[in-house]
Amino acid sequence: MDLFDEIIEELNKHLTCENQNWLFGAGISYEANIPLMKTLTRRVENLLPDGDLKNLYNTISNDLPDDYHIEYVLSHIGDLIALSARSRSNSVELKGTVYSTDEFIKLHSELVQKIGTTIRYGYCEPDTVHGTNEKIGSIDNPIVDIKQHRKFVKALLSSKANLLARSSISIITTNYDTLLEDAFALEKVNVNDGFTGAAIGFWNPEVAFNEASGINIIKLHGSVDWLKDIEDGLIRNRYGVNYLDASSNVLIYPQATKYVETQKDPFATLFAKFRERLNSPFENVSICAGYSFGDYHINSEIDTALRSLGNKTTLIVFIDDIKEVLSAWLKDKNITNKIFVATGKGIYHGSDTLICKSGMDTLNWWKFSDLVKFLKDGEAL
Repeated sequence: MDLFDEIIEELNKHLTCENQNWLFGAGISYEANIPLMKTLTRRVENLLPDGDLKNLYNTISNDLPDDYHIEYVLSHIGDLIALSARSRSNSVELKGTVYSTDEFIKLHSELVQKIGTTIRYGYCEPDTVHGTNEKIGSIDNPIVDIKQHRKFVKALLSSKANLLARSSISIITTNYDTLLEDAFALEKVNVNDGFTGAAIGFWNPEVAFNEASGINIIKLHGSVDWLKDIEDGLIRNRYGVNYLDASSNVLIYPQATKYVETQKDPFATLFAKFRERLNSPFENVSICAGYSFGDYHINSEIDTALRSLGNKTTLIVFIDDIKEVLSAWLKDKNITNKIFVATGKGIYHGSDTLICKSGMDTLNWWKFSDLVKFLKDGEAL
C-alpha cells in the first residue's frame, strides 16, 4: 500500500467518527442550479431596474476591487447605512451626490429580495463553451435540484444507522438556500436549526439547539426563509404568506463575517454554536466542502480551534486547489498533523508537500457529487 492509499484509509476512519461537523459553502449547491457568487452577482445586477437605485449600486460597486461580488456590495452598503445613520444629516456623500440612510436601506432591501428569489428558484448562466442556454427558475417553474443533497444525507447516515441516537452531527453552512434542511426532512430525519414551530417557526435557540435528537444545522449567514418581522421578531417563514413582512426583510447577512455583526442575535448565537462545535475533548472531525476560505472570521474560528490545547478536532478539507490559509496551516508544525487537504491533484497532510496517486491525474472529490460518492464508497475518484 502506497502513502496515498494509507492516507485514504486514514480519511475513511475519520469519516466514521461519531462526532462530525460539516462546513459547507456555495460550491455544494452549484450542481443544484444555484449560482456561485460571481454568477449571482451578475444576475442581481441585471435584475436591478434602471433608475436611482441602479445608479447608486453602480456608484458603490465601481469603488470596490475588480474581484468584488454581491456579498462585498451588501457589506459595503451595511457600512454606509451605519455611517449615514450616525451623521447629523443622516446622509453620506458619494462621488459628489448626497444619499440618505433610507436610500441605502432601500437598495440593501432590493438586493436581498433579488438574491432570495434567485436562490430559492435557481438560475444558470448561458454557457457558450458547452452550448447550454440560460435557465431562469421561477415560482411557477423552479429549477433547483435537491438530488445530490439527498444522496449526501443517505451517505452520511448509512454508516451510522445504529449509532445515530448517540452520534453528534452538525451541519454548518454559509449558504442561504434550504436544500440541506429540506433533504434531511425528505429522508425523515429531524433537524435543529434554532427555531421552534412547524411550517412557520420562531427563533428559540435555547430550546431548539438542545433537542435530545436530530442534527444541528447552523446557518452562519442566514437563510432565504428567515424574516426579521417588525412585530414578531425573527421568523422562519413559509414563503409567500401575506401576514408577515415582505421578502425584502429576508435575513441574509454576509456582513455577519464582520466582528460587529457576530455580536447580534441570531448571529451571536450561531457563531457561538459554531465555536462550540469546533472544540471537543473527544475525537471530533470537521469536514469542509464547497468553501473557498474567503471568510476571515470563519477561518479565524477554525485557526483558534486547531491551536486550542486539549481540542481533539481533525480538519478535513475537500477543495479544488490549495489556498493560502491552508498552506500556512500545513506549514505550522503545531497543527499540520491535524489537517488533511484533499485537492484535485492529491492530498496534503503533515506538511505542504503534495501526496499524489500514481496513475491518477485528476481527483474530482471537490465537486459535491463526487464527494458524496467518496463518502459512500470510500474510494478516491
